[in-house]
Amino acid sequence: MNDNIIGSIILEGAPNTTEDTIIVDGGSAKRVTAEATLQDMDVENRNHRIYAKKDLEPEINGPRMRELINAHQLYGEMSHPLSDDLVRQQTIDKKLACVNFLKVWVEGNLIKANYQGTLNEYGEFLDQELRAGAKPAFSLRALGAIENVNGKAYVRGIKVITWDQVIFPSHRAAYTTKVLTESAESCNLNPSSLHNSDLSKYNETGRIIKLTGSDAQDVLNRLQRESANISSILETFEGITDKITLSEDGRYINLTNAFGDRFTLRLENYVDNLIMDYVWGI
Repeated sequence: MNDNIIGSIILEGAPNTTEDTIIVDGGSAKRVTAEATLQDMDVENRNHRIYAKKDLEPEINGPRMRELINAHQLYGEMSHPLSDDLVRQQTIDKKLACVNFLKVWVEGNLIKANYQGTLNEYGEFLDQELRAGAKPAFSLRALGAIENVNGKAYVRGIKVITWDQVIFPSHRAAYTTKVLTESAESCNLNPSSLHNSDLSKYNETGRIIKLTGSDAQDVLNRLQRESANISSILETFEGITDKITLSEDGRYINLTNAFGDRFTLRLENYVDNLIMDYVWGI
């Protein structure tokens, strides 16, 4: 266990292939509009993680999501970024995007979306797949912390970045369900033109990237300033600032003095929120 972990980048996905079909309404269009289920909630996925509806739904209806959708700027890439760099994981690279989400909403325990291929070679490839009868799948990219509840791994403090396209999603429901509209002439695509992509990396296995190092220290410094509980302990006990770390789930602070004595404090809810707000803004 690494006490300096302040959260995680969560990349959902699963390692195998599956068979599925979609019925395509014939015709041709510059870009097909399709409907998909992006993921389900309150259900354990293939990576044994659970996203509670009460935790995830506020993100779907939140101002960031609404603003990006209204501006037609909520893009997803062709597979998750391979880099563990925090800045890269939080960035949606428009040059590598293949999907543009036009609408995202909650329906029961499902997150649904209408989408089109982007206006580049990756989006064209996605569009041609839809026309050929493929059923593209999607996988969440998000910030969050893992909490163990009765042996189940729940993702808390969720900050959605996007959903990327993958081959075998961690959420069994996360496939395209139908084509909605087609309205213009289709363009031809030569898949070999995708010279900058490695489609073998399309199949994401589901990773968690721990946020540690200097990021963790910046957050710990801020905790000392913001938490009344920590301030009270520091004022009462001298020499306890030899080591200050954060628990893996981001909910407790551990203070250790030079003699190895350790104090564990639960963070106030508003301070816990500050952690995720800070990480989101890095």
